[in-house]
Order: sequence, then structure tokens, then C-alpha cells
Amino acid sequence: DNLKLVLLGGGEVEIQKEMQEDILDLGFVPLQDKYDAYAAASIFCNPSANESFSIVIMESWLCETPVLVNEKCAVTKNFVCESSGGLYFKDYADFEGAVHYLLENKDIADAMAKNGKQYVQSNFAWDTIVEKYYNFFKEIAEKGTDC
Repeated sequence: DNLKLVLLGGGEVEIQKEMQEDILDLGFVPLQDKYDAYAAASIFCNPSANESFSIVIMESWLCETPVLVNEKCAVTKNFVCESSGGLYFKDYADFEGAVHYLLENKDIADAMAKNGKQYVQSNFAWDTIVEKYYNFFKEIAEKGTDC
């Protein structure tokens, strides 16, 4: 009953008058405020069906918040499945069920958030990325090019 939807970032959103107490559109906020919002959130939701990476999901996990993503977005669904860092939905009924599940099962939601954080740290930390690129270029150099 006291759940609020907090929107961050750009874009115009028309919020119906009767929903204005429950939906807060803060627009762009300073970086630390964004991280504080992730950390304070019960759930971070990225409903986009068209993501190529979704840095905001990674940032949310680093702040130990579980995520909820659109099943139609292969990239974010894959991240959620690989990490066990949240849930995905295909329609409103799934969305509503996932929100209720995460809110009613805090221990599970917290474990998902920690899984997500570990996933980001294991796969996307700078030293990990540098090592992957180094190994990739080393392999190419060893094979040579036939072009």
C-alpha cells in the first residue's frame, strides 16, 4: 500500500492526477543520488524490450537491489537467468506476481541482489574486461591473420 514508483532519467511521462502521490518522476539526478535511489529501492525494474547491455541493471546490482526485466528483451533476460539476480515478466499478470513475490520474500530478493552484484563483479569489473581483451588479442596474434 505504501509502495512508490520512482522514475529517474530523461523523457516525458504524463502521470495521471490520481497517481501523482504514488509515482514520482525525478528526472535526471546527480550520480550519487542515482546510486542512493538504487540502494533504497526494493526492486529495480527495466521494462525495456530493446536493450543492448543495460548499464542501469548492473548499477542496480552493485547497489544490491534485485531487478525485474522484460522477458522480450533477450539481453536483460539472459543477465537475470545467468546471475539469478532477479526475475522477468511477459505481461502485466507476471509483472504483478513478480513484484509481490519479491516484496513478500525479502530473503530471496536479498539473495538475488547479492547474486547480481557477484555477477557484475565477476564478469564486468575492469580487470576482468581487460583480461578478456588481452586474451582475445593474444589468441588472434598467435593464430595470425589470413586476410
